Amino acid sequence: MVSRSNITSEIHTFTQLIFCVKIFRFIFFAYAFLSFAFWFLNCMEADWLYLFNWLFIIPYQMVSVFYTPQGVSVDFSLAIIGGISVSIGFLCDFASNSMLKQVVKLEDEEENLIRQRRLQRQKKQAAQQLKRAPSIVTDNEMPTVGDPFEYAKLIFLILINIKKIKRKKEDIDFTFQEIELWKQRINKKLIENVNYTKPLQKGYYRKNLFLVYKDFNYVDDFMEHMKPTLNSIAVEFKKYGVHTSYCHVFSSITDMQTLEKELDCMDTVLSLNFVNEFIVTNRFKITYDNKTIKKYVMNMKGEYNLSKNLTISNRQVLYTLTEKVSKGESL
Repeated sequence: MVSRSNITSEIHTFTQLIFCVKIFRFIFFAYAFLSFAFWFLNCMEADWLYLFNWLFIIPYQMVSVFYTPQGVSVDFSLAIIGGISVSIGFLCDFASNSMLKQVVKLEDEEENLIRQRRLQRQKKQAAQQLKRAPSIVTDNEMPTVGDPFEYAKLIFLILINIKKIKRKKEDIDFTFQEIELWKQRINKKLIENVNYTKPLQKGYYRKNLFLVYKDFNYVDDFMEHMKPTLNSIAVEFKKYGVHTSYCHVFSSITDMQTLEKELDCMDTVLSLNFVNEFIVTNRFKITYDNKTIKKYVMNMKGEYNLSKNLTISNRQVLYTLTEKVSKGESL
């Protein structure tokens, strides 16, 4: 079995190679632009172009092996150089994306090794956790009478925003494919950190990660764990030149059959782009208000139309979830 140190070393090597290949990609794309620009100016017979001949001496010699302008009014040498440069640039882009996929695979292997080690620790803690865990009523055993808030489930939906940290002027923004691959890595890291909480259901709704917990009362513990987890992930990926921010929303349901409908509403809340704020729905507020002990408070964010049909108004109040300030503490 491959050791974790070997995998980590491979990840580091590929990360360095990706950085180098991206630099070459930028150089070849920039050189292609210059080649096409100077070819156009050459066609316009600009007299001062000879001052920049040194930029194209070697490429001219290479192109002259298979192309020599004879008896034609237009010299296509610079256009050919530009075309070759563009092709090499795209090859570099393909290579960097391929290596990024390999990094994702290696991280999966690393996560599997970590998971196997954690499994042994979890087995030892299982007996103690079962003794401390509150009794949970399953969906099939849920009674038809009693307080509905007692059986409310917690839903969490998160949207991850990715941006390139530009440390130099020549740095290029991430491509769409690169953004999706970085999101995939961050989602996997997030799932790894919440797996031990044993969500009732987890998955993706319109490419955004959602978690469902049987007991709504778990919300305070979940928040206590989630905030530092998201912060640590953002710090970890910053070293790769990735700026990470989040949009997240909480809600609650009492019937799993309404999960998709509630996720659709929560997805609309994400589109409002409240970055790094824990937004909650009115349904969540009603459920949370019935808790005996509350660690967090809700402040009204505003009233918004959450209908995706522009002809239908579905105005609902949204709130921000913030931790209570203890007496004697200043905000």
